[in-house]
Amino acid sequence: MVENNIKSKKQRFKKKVLFNRTVIRTLLILSIILLEIGILVTIIVLAKFYNIVWLNNLYIVFEILSIIVAIPIINSRMDPSYKITWLFLMVINPVIGALLYVLFANKKFTKREKRLIAPSVKSLNEALNDTSSGGISFKTNPFVDGDLHNFAQYIRKYSFTEVFDNSKTTYFPWGEKAWPVMLEKLKTARKYIFIEYFIIQPGKFWDSILDILLQKAKEGVDVRVIYDDLGCLTTLPQGYDVFLKNNGIKCCRYSKLKIIFSIRMNNRDHRKIMVIDGHIGFTGGINIADEYINEVERFGKWKDNAILIEGNAVFGLTNLFLSTWRMLNPTEPVPNFKEYYPGHLNPAVKNFKENGYVSVYGSIPYTYETVGANIYEMMCYKAKRYIYIATPYLILNNEMEDAICQAAKSGVKVKLLTPHIPDKKKVFELTRANYRMLLRRGVEIYEYTPGFVHAKMFVVDGKMATVGTINLDFRSLFLHSENGCFLYKTDSIKDIEKDFEETFKVSQRITYEEYKKTPWNKRLLRFILKVFAPLM
Repeated sequence: MVENNIKSKKQRFKKKVLFNRTVIRTLLILSIILLEIGILVTIIVLAKFYNIVWLNNLYIVFEILSIIVAIPIINSRMDPSYKITWLFLMVINPVIGALLYVLFANKKFTKREKRLIAPSVKSLNEALNDTSSGGISFKTNPFVDGDLHNFAQYIRKYSFTEVFDNSKTTYFPWGEKAWPVMLEKLKTARKYIFIEYFIIQPGKFWDSILDILLQKAKEGVDVRVIYDDLGCLTTLPQGYDVFLKNNGIKCCRYSKLKIIFSIRMNNRDHRKIMVIDGHIGFTGGINIADEYINEVERFGKWKDNAILIEGNAVFGLTNLFLSTWRMLNPTEPVPNFKEYYPGHLNPAVKNFKENGYVSVYGSIPYTYETVGANIYEMMCYKAKRYIYIATPYLILNNEMEDAICQAAKSGVKVKLLTPHIPDKKKVFELTRANYRMLLRRGVEIYEYTPGFVHAKMFVVDGKMATVGTINLDFRSLFLHSENGCFLYKTDSIKDIEKDFEETFKVSQRITYEEYKKTPWNKRLLRFILKVFAPLM
């Protein structure tokens, strides 16, 4: 009877037309934003072309404020390309450029936000420094393996986690391969299930997961869901979080959309995290929607991936989720991260004797420490023989371009995989605009002809790899909350490498000679797009 009630509620909720959320709410937000911009533009026009004293004075005040904004931009630690774009906008129009910068480019934690996250950071550090848990963390010896030691030191200091042994990873080259395993593992949950995704959309994928979540919540399992409010703007109905809460699932919307400008509007939660009882976890490129498992076709065959992590390294996913949850629920008690150690939750957790080491790292948009970008660059500079890279979007800053090109110039074989069928045409042209320098430096570029590549991964020398959510674009590298799984000498690296090699076979190689044949109008478009690349 209870099951029938739950199914009935789900069906009624699914049948609600998304018109409320996707049209009315979107139009309302856009209308108010445009109205606010329109008022500002009107003031500027009236001040410039009509001799209205008080408006002139107001415009002068705005210009002074824009200069005040420009000074910290110049002195900030943000990426130089990002600085140049914002300063360029402020040259075109000081007032609007400064306003947009304040609203969309702010990266610092406010004092209030620092106070909110401080207890969680303290609790997490105490957990990582506690050696009484059975030695789940692995401190590398620089004289044994300098490469691993370097990554471990960086990840520990700037991503608040460790490089772990006693962990097993299983790589899935397609979302549809990961889907049934996700369902199987979710059914084993006894204590908690944590889910954090940029996009969730009702359909075969999400509905099959939701059935299990509803059942587990009914059994007393602690089920929590975080989804990004903008990412799900067109996929979930208004009030979906309330629907989940009414059915026993705790739920939060990340960076809720508001009808007025918010300085956090541009910072989204792009993570993909699933944690089951602390010792089973999934991450990768896939969101929870049917195109990611090729149940529906949008841009040809969707090439994506996922990775299953079992054992101690899952603690990295757990602490990323709990840190975000506490930030969104500041009145809740600070999590005691020690209680979430895999061994603490279940002392009988299997000892995984797989070769190698694993670390889950994360990046947040409120700091100038760009963890994802730095890990990618470090991997490029460590390469001796080859680098394979997959990304759906290729919008490079100078440092990333230099790292990739320097590897190619030093004799490392660099092979880059991008989509042939785009999901966003302007971004696709911008991706191709970044080909020129890479091709000239000897990088091999392949476009996946069957469809769209959404996977984000690196493999270096068959020795190290990363799989996660971080695209090679400014938004992923500098503006979003992201996560990745760093692998060192694990057995799964061979599977990732094999996936690359199989995908290259069905991809079209782009040569420099072919690139030079690009029509002049497309070259002009790409040139213009590159000016605004950091904003895309």
